[in-house]
Order: sequence, then C-alpha cells, then structure tokens
Amino acid sequence: MERERPEYLPPIERRRWEFPWLAVLAVALVALLAGGVQMLTKTQAAWNERFRTTDSAIAEPATPTQVLADAEREVMLAEIRLKRATAEAAAKSAEHGRRTEKRELRCINGTLFRRIQGGWENLPGESC
Repeated sequence: MERERPEYLPPIERRRWEFPWLAVLAVALVALLAGGVQMLTKTQAAWNERFRTTDSAIAEPATPTQVLADAEREVMLAEIRLKRATAEAAAKSAEHGRRTEKRELRCINGTLFRRIQGGWENLPGESC
C-alpha cells in the first residue's frame, strides 16, 4: 500500500547538480596535461643542450699535446692508486698484527696472561 504525501507539504522537486563537477574535472585534467607537456619540453631542451655540448666536444680533434698530457696524467694517477693500495695493504696487515698481539695477551687483575694452545698461561714477573 502506497502512502500519499500530505497536501500541506511542498512537492518534492527533482535533484539537480548544483555545482558543475564535470567542468571542474575537465579543468583539472587540462591543467595536469599542460603541466606534463611543460615538463616534457623542459626535459627535452635540457637533454638537447647536454648532448649538443658533448657532440661538439667530440667533434673537435684532440691535439697531440693534449693526448700526451692526458696520458701523463693517467700514468701519474695510476702510480698514486698503486701507492695508496700498497699503503692500505700494509696498514691492514699491521692492524691485523696488532689485533693478534692484543688477542695473544690479556691483563686480568694486574697479572699478564698469554694465549697458549688450549687456554691461557700467566707470565711470571710481568705486570700490566
């Protein structure tokens, strides 16, 4: 059974959109599209500038003096790297030696002990 609306109430009107949400969505999409296009053009310009300078540097032939200077510089850098590597290796082996020395000797209550196979041995007459 259907109920009837009382006559003293105003009639129910059809709901319509009061705010143009579709237009707002369209404007937002256009703004995002414009931002993306702007970002793309800036990125493309930066890449073009970067590779234009690189291509021009490659196109210029290097003079023999530049090649010799570069080769001497590379030799000098290689020597420095070799010296650094040997110094680091020496420092690492010295550090390892100090660590083993530290492991070999211990001080407990003023008495010096050294590591032996199977345990520790005190050193008579030695104090730490």
